[in-house]
Amino acid sequence: MSAISPEWRGERLFGKILLALALVVLFVLFIWPPVMMATAAFRVGNLAGQGEWSIGPFLDTLARESTWRVSLNSIILSAASSLGALAIGTFLAWVAVRTTTPLRRWMTPAMAVILVIPSLFYGLGWYLVVNGNAAPVNILLREWFGITGSPLGSGWPIMLFVVIGFVVPVGYLFMVGPMARMDAALDDAARMSGASRGNAFFTVTLPLLRPTMFGVFVLMTSYGFSAFELPLLFGIQADINVFSTAVYTTLTAQEAVPNYAGASTLSLILMALVIALVLVRSRILGGRRFSTITGKGFRPDPKNYGRIQWLFLATFIAVVCWAGVIPLLQMILGSFQPMFGVSLGFTTANYENVLRNPRTGSLIGFTLVLAAVGGFIAASVALVMSHLATHGGGLLRAVTGTVSWAPVAIPGVLVGLALITAYLPIPGLRNLIGTPLMLLLGFIVVVTPIATRAVEGGVLQISSELEESARISGASRYVTFFTVVVPLVLPSFLAGWFIAGIGIAGNLSLPVLLSSPTMQTVAVQAYDSYRQGYASEAAALFLLLMLAVAVVGAVASAAVWGGARLLKRIRISRIERAITMKGSAAYV
Repeated sequence: MSAISPEWRGERLFGKILLALALVVLFVLFIWPPVMMATAAFRVGNLAGQGEWSIGPFLDTLARESTWRVSLNSIILSAASSLGALAIGTFLAWVAVRTTTPLRRWMTPAMAVILVIPSLFYGLGWYLVVNGNAAPVNILLREWFGITGSPLGSGWPIMLFVVIGFVVPVGYLFMVGPMARMDAALDDAARMSGASRGNAFFTVTLPLLRPTMFGVFVLMTSYGFSAFELPLLFGIQADINVFSTAVYTTLTAQEAVPNYAGASTLSLILMALVIALVLVRSRILGGRRFSTITGKGFRPDPKNYGRIQWLFLATFIAVVCWAGVIPLLQMILGSFQPMFGVSLGFTTANYENVLRNPRTGSLIGFTLVLAAVGGFIAASVALVMSHLATHGGGLLRAVTGTVSWAPVAIPGVLVGLALITAYLPIPGLRNLIGTPLMLLLGFIVVVTPIATRAVEGGVLQISSELEESARISGASRYVTFFTVVVPLVLPSFLAGWFIAGIGIAGNLSLPVLLSSPTMQTVAVQAYDSYRQGYASEAAALFLLLMLAVAVVGAVASAAVWGGARLLKRIRISRIERAITMKGSAAYV
């Protein structure tokens, strides 16, 4: 029996140490804070997670009528918006894949672009559309029906309308892949049996998509529980609170000491709802198989549905305007209004005021640094977790899967509360509270699930044979990871980095709790300006941030493209030099 070489033993030991460190980091960032936040619901004290143990605060919060009203509001908002967005997204995915509608090839890129619009930017755009005497909707209501004021400025109708529009791209992008993998022969068989096109869609296509649709519905509903910016803009004015806004109100109430136990109890109810959704999904779909890809005859061919396809195109254009174009244009127009909601006209005074403010440069710079660094770390964590989930055992896959999915349903406000609760009792970690590092850690937790969805697809496409070939050639696991896996997954990694960075730049729910007057992001400053009645300046500030993000993204893309071309030239020159040297040696 041959002895194991010292190099092999050292590599295995080093690998175990790295794996242990990775698991510790995942535990400290993703598991420990929610656990500590849950225990804070059973402690009495003015500090998060501190004081004597008691079940009193937990029972007091459960006994309040407002607690169950908040729960009902959250369920209605999440379920209704998810159902509406999923229905629209599924229909558009069917149009893009199964019909010959004009511009259908542009649907997926358009939805991907709309998806990266920050929720606060999108929400402020729609807020400018429906609030104030100079808002376009109110001008039409006043001219056509004589209705004054802002009747659609807040409440359930506008909040559902805005939230559904924001999550439609999510439903579309989740459904377009499964729709493209369905065999068109199944519809043809139904048509040959006498079914109309409509009956074939409702009796064949939708039933086959049922497991995917239900899974996406559960995911979108869980994500809906974490909504903060849109309910804050359109719900609080109408006394409609959901989990995230209720926790924010509980922790920032000026007339009393922050109720950490009450906020933690609301968080427990939210986590229980999310766990129940996941269990229901597993119960209904567990063990069932829905095969939609057949053998050699598989063909997802699009069909020509005649003139009605122009109606499909009109629907797509309307959704794009609803989910992206209208709020963007209104933000641009609103930033040039002399005083939002009072007068029409155009002026550059808002931009002048923003640019004259000495804090503007530092705000934008601080936000960009957080977005770049936090997005990179989140994409790196996503890459490591995806690789571990692909190559690890069942327990490791379960841990990484839980870590990558759990924060999706937790609002940024609750992530901030969880970090405060977890780190406050620890002397060393306590000093992080109120610092940029604490804010960065919170952002990493919030956007890692987003980055994971972008990165894991690239990791799953890498065949294990490539890594095995490198290992056989003598490369260690870490050399293989950085020379084989990373180059192949680089496009997905860069996409995850960019999407995570955009999510950080426009996020309000986390910094609104963890930031301080001397450490703010653009989103917090824009929201403060909006609350103080300077919505036009808030729009100008956000547009400047988006312009800065676009410039940085363009420069980064050019650098990556140039670097890729340079590496390709170097690689080609090395190959040519090696061939030349081999030819010379053979000649000699």
